[in-house]
Amino acid sequence: MKKYSWILALCLAVFTIFKTEAQLVYGETIEVLEARLKADSSMYQRIGKRFLSGDASLTNRELSTIYYGAALRPDFNPLQQDRILDAMSSLGRRDRYPEALSLCDNFLKKNPASLAAWLERGYTCYLMEDSMQTVETYRKYYQLLDIPLRSGTGESFEQAFVVASLRDIELVVDKLGFIVKGESLVTNNGQHYHLVNCEKEGDKTMKSTYYFNVDLPMSRGMQQSLNKKK
Repeated sequence: MKKYSWILALCLAVFTIFKTEAQLVYGETIEVLEARLKADSSMYQRIGKRFLSGDASLTNRELSTIYYGAALRPDFNPLQQDRILDAMSSLGRRDRYPEALSLCDNFLKKNPASLAAWLERGYTCYLMEDSMQTVETYRKYYQLLDIPLRSGTGESFEQAFVVASLRDIELVVDKLGFIVKGESLVTNNGQHYHLVNCEKEGDKTMKSTYYFNVDLPMSRGMQQSLNKKK
């Protein structure tokens, strides 16, 4: 009996260590967020609508719910989203601004926490010389960008920036005032990370390496995309 008690205690200790090492994002793990979204199936849509409407009272936890929750939805397909985002950019670069804006707005109705889409929308409004929409769009973009930017310090695996999309890595690095010069994909404790080597914009002698936790887009999103192809 003592033998089995010792084994049980060891298992519990290992489980506790594993749970302790799980990175918290705004006070909860991604697994806890996923459980919240499953318990309230309308939560994502409710918060997304408030964000789209310009609700300034949204908390960081609510914003993190739609930012990270996007990659936890059953219909999440990053490969399909990439094609749409590329189409927006292509239309804008060919001066087809109304079409680009329409495509972007329809996309954001379903994906309100897409940083790449908000950035593209802001640039399109700027090219259209619509100052009011430009200011409001960039306000939402930077409000949302704060979520991955404040998810960690980026200095280690334990304090990695947690992103919901691989596209967001460069956006975070740019906000920090650096330029991506190289990156590598590694695993640590069963999770995927990008180690990003950077160079200070305007000062090539100043270099830094940032850690990004990319487990959401790599494990959840890519796998779902592959499943949909089968």
